[in-house]
Amino acid sequence: MNNTGLVLEGGGLRGVYTSGVLDYFLTQNLEFNYTIGVSAGAIYSASYASRQKERNLEIELKYLDDERYMGLKYLIKTGNYINLDFAYRKMTYEYFPFDFETFKNNNREFKVGAFNCLTGETEFFSKKDYKNTEDLLQALIATGSLPFLSKERLLNNKIYLDGGIAAPIPLEESIKDGNDKHVIILTQEKEYKKLAMRPQSLIKTYYRKYPKVAKALIERHEVYNNLLKKINELEKSGKVFVIRPTENLEVGRLERDLSKIEALYHLGISDAKNIYNNLLQWLEK
Repeated sequence: MNNTGLVLEGGGLRGVYTSGVLDYFLTQNLEFNYTIGVSAGAIYSASYASRQKERNLEIELKYLDDERYMGLKYLIKTGNYINLDFAYRKMTYEYFPFDFETFKNNNREFKVGAFNCLTGETEFFSKKDYKNTEDLLQALIATGSLPFLSKERLLNNKIYLDGGIAAPIPLEESIKDGNDKHVIILTQEKEYKKLAMRPQSLIKTYYRKYPKVAKALIERHEVYNNLLKKINELEKSGKVFVIRPTENLEVGRLERDLSKIEALYHLGISDAKNIYNNLLQWLEK
């Protein structure tokens, strides 16, 4: 599908909704030539790009409540709430091996955004940057490094945090790359509005070494809500096709309730199935 971007929001474990939508796309052999995501949107869509249906769900259901996955002890010991060795490395290489060969050989762009802590800009890694599985894994760890819950990631001599900090829905990059149509998968229901992060003084103190991180976090709700407004306008004009949860299942960013995770995944499949014919008609216009 030329000149159509698949644009994916983050949202931590709410990204399992996106995984459900993408797994339904795989059952229908629907693939896009361009995918761009930040944070969980990038992490969960990697398995879509490698055509590993249900890989994300299997990982969550089998290991999410494993004490090795994440917890305060890891935050205290390593500075990362999520145990990177277990949740990323062992999943990628041992427990549910990532099919990098399929990913590499599909000739489709796969962009991952991460926030540069020094410049205050969101930078994007593209397919040419992933020479092997490790290159991709490092980009995914960088984009998924949640503020306050993760150490900053050093990659290519640059310091990064969560890609969703300043580009929570990376639509602008997709437009800049020449796509004139965009399929956007959101992880919040239609009525959602992001609230300001408080208190600002604590944010500035915590990130005093990286004032542009603090600034971006303080302005994040405005950026996000303005993006939603723009997306709603584009949706009305038919320039974007938006898929979002039709129910509010109240799944947290670091959710540990497996029944909620599974329900959100199946909501993604159900929503994708219900809009699929409309999506095909829109793509064919």
